[in-house]
Amino acid sequence: MGSPIDSWIAERSGLGHPVDPAELAAWQGLRLREALARAFAHSPFYRRRLSGIDLEGGGDRELLERIPFTYPAQLVNEGPAFLCLPPEAVARIASLYSSGTEGTHKRVYFSAADLERTVDFFDFGMRELVEPGDRCLVLFSSRTEHSIARLLETALARRGIATIIREPAWGASEALDAAGDCDCIVGMPAQLHYLSRLAPRLRPKTVLLSADYVPRSIVGALEAAWPCRVFSHYGMTELGYGCAVQCAGREGHHLRSLDHIIEIVDPNSGRVLAPGNEGELVITTLRNEAMPLFRYRTGDRSSLCAEPCVCGSALPRLQAVTGRIAGIHEAAAVGCPSIHELDELLFSIPSLRNYEARLGGLPSAMQLRINADLEEGGEPEAIERRLRERLPPGLGLELDRTTIDPIRTQGKRRITREMEAR
Repeated sequence: MGSPIDSWIAERSGLGHPVDPAELAAWQGLRLREALARAFAHSPFYRRRLSGIDLEGGGDRELLERIPFTYPAQLVNEGPAFLCLPPEAVARIASLYSSGTEGTHKRVYFSAADLERTVDFFDFGMRELVEPGDRCLVLFSSRTEHSIARLLETALARRGIATIIREPAWGASEALDAAGDCDCIVGMPAQLHYLSRLAPRLRPKTVLLSADYVPRSIVGALEAAWPCRVFSHYGMTELGYGCAVQCAGREGHHLRSLDHIIEIVDPNSGRVLAPGNEGELVITTLRNEAMPLFRYRTGDRSSLCAEPCVCGSALPRLQAVTGRIAGIHEAAAVGCPSIHELDELLFSIPSLRNYEARLGGLPSAMQLRINADLEEGGEPEAIERRLRERLPPGLGLELDRTTIDPIRTQGKRRITREMEAR
């Protein structure tokens, strides 16, 4: 009983199977103290941040809550100061553009051992989806060395599973050609939804949705179009890509607990919330060699579930991520649904393959512009009716038909702002 991630935790920690939650928490506490000591000794950033804080006394929970939060802006402004290794020991540097900070980016550093732990997590996390002899198509990322696609390819190869990775020039046609004989397809939700509308007769056994928020409407659409099992995964580059993945029960996400401590905090006060309460996802890395992160504010909204999983696991799980907190607040400020709410509203429309959303106009007269990729014969009126039920009277609406191939247009979904001056 239990998920493959439980087996990974048991085997790699020596705690035995089934893993006792209290024993795992104690194991994490020891790793936390080791990580703090190492960061204080080797990271200029954390030496300053942790100076004057009692890193020895009290219980593990009290210690964790004494640590100040780490923010994405600090990675942008002080990235190299996080490093705990000499530059020559860094195996990969990933650059990420920071939302809301035009022209700046975060640099995330990994050692070879950091990357190997991700490969090991992927190996176990994919065991519910594929088996030796299967073929897997990966539609996001690239063949760049140490990219998430290459790390997944390495993990699957250890179990005799072949991997096809999307080429940069691919569009939907090339992706469908590659998917024809694949047992599993891994991609962003909008990518897989688009392919299911173009090719409803495709028959993958499993689908893994990752790299963006996963709308329930897309999960339902995929299961209806392709009689397959749809799984979801949550991860961030800053955390070593992999973080939490569903088991066969698909009720919550099993956590990468050997490498992370997960907290849910009130976005405004920073107060830690009990399981079942939704707030901001905060993550502490336990074994990162190159770039440790303590109490990192992800900006994602979710909650923890402490109830046992249907698979038999008694370990805490992460519920679905329900959006970016900043995006939700920005949209609400002008009376517009967030991109995640729009996805839930619109992707359940059978004739809609994809769409883009833009906010424009004067601040006093905002307008939501939807560019919709519809099947032949699809009616824009269905979209308008669905939106009119949700939009406030003062928010204008404009609809246009277009073609939007998400295989070519990689990236997380968002509402583009087109503010006009008075």
